[in-house]
Amino acid sequence: MVADSNLTWTFRKDRKATALDNDMETVYVTYDDGEIVGLDLLDGSVRWRRHLTVAEVPVVATAMTSTEPGRLLIGTTDGRILDCSTVRAGGKSGL
Repeated sequence: MVADSNLTWTFRKDRKATALDNDMETVYVTYDDGEIVGLDLLDGSVRWRRHLTVAEVPVVATAMTSTEPGRLLIGTTDGRILDCSTVRAGGKSGL
């Protein structure tokens, strides 16, 4: 049951979302063009965005799970499971 029916925020993109998950601060969304976007959980603003690649080859996510803060498991269309950090060197967020 939804506690409040008022919409808090929206994020739109002209692509089909393929996976969605969140942690305590970020909503993670992947799209059928291979992009992954990190959105602020409270206001929906874009924290970061990039296209997924493995060895510089584009991949498309079909499933995603936040295993702990700063970590994502991502399943891809080519059968891979990626163990990704969402924290870059220097402590900045972003895949």
